[in-house]
Amino acid sequence: MAGYTNLPFRVLIRTTAPGVDYTVTELINARSLIERNPEALRLITLSEEDTPCGVQLFGNVVQEMTEAARIAEAHGASFIDINMGCPAPKIFKNGGGSALLAQPELALRLVESVVEAIKIPVTVKMRLGVEQGNLIAPGLANAFQETGIQSVTIHGRYRSQGFSGDVSLDGIAAVVQATPKISVFANGDVTTLENARLMLEKTGASGLSIGRGALYNPWIFKEIKENSATNPSFQDRLEFMIRHLEVLSKLYGEKSACCQFRKIAPFYTRRMGPSRKVNRQISQCTSLAQFHQIVEQYSKERHRFLDDTGALKHSYQPQPVRSTLDQHLPKYNLF
Repeated sequence: MAGYTNLPFRVLIRTTAPGVDYTVTELINARSLIERNPEALRLITLSEEDTPCGVQLFGNVVQEMTEAARIAEAHGASFIDINMGCPAPKIFKNGGGSALLAQPELALRLVESVVEAIKIPVTVKMRLGVEQGNLIAPGLANAFQETGIQSVTIHGRYRSQGFSGDVSLDGIAAVVQATPKISVFANGDVTTLENARLMLEKTGASGLSIGRGALYNPWIFKEIKENSATNPSFQDRLEFMIRHLEVLSKLYGEKSACCQFRKIAPFYTRRMGPSRKVNRQISQCTSLAQFHQIVEQYSKERHRFLDDTGALKHSYQPQPVRSTLDQHLPKYNLF
């Protein structure tokens, strides 16, 4: 997730709520990496605290993707993740991301070239297809497994759906059944331990890939690993949010970090209670000192929303994070 699952967030997840087996970088343009674009070089920055970590590349030119994979390997990538799942209009229009699903021959040549060019493992992230109802992922994934890739991550939607609409458990299961030689990781709308159990049970996937769900609940990997739900306190959530900005500031500088954090903070504060005021204040924040003052004041004022036990009053409790997978939960006894 561009601007969200960057190095500071990945390191923080590993150190605060361990349970992640591997991570991938934000999406990196292969051509930009070859041209040594400063932003691409920033995105490829890796850390010993975040390993194994794969470099996620997109593009539709075989030679460029191959050369970018070599560069990433030289920079210490644990593996190369070829993105064929991004639905963003700009990337799709230029033939990258999920647009490759509409060009299976090109997609296959690209994967074969990358696998042959490097020594580290190669993985592919993809969607079910381009237009909803035209399921092409099982056949394409089956062809990919013959190239020597290590795994496929399959998002259970079509490109035309974006990030809305139902995640197809049957579609993911079809990819699993079509690729018996490699691991398949399921992706899409996993926001709770219950969602995770459902996804694994109904698809037969080897594991899960989680992005947005980790922003809503940074402890989700730990919960899945231990098969036990957590109940982070307000202080736990507050400290995680503070540490996130501090790590961002250390890597990118305070002003840039505060700017980046404006879109991240609401993922955290929405679980803490009424947050409109604090979100507005954070959106105007330009330094760590100012941020600490904001959250300190928020902590003092928050007592108005609490009952005698220290819990949020019923009227102030946050709404559950919605997932299209929730509709399946009552049908199955997962516990």
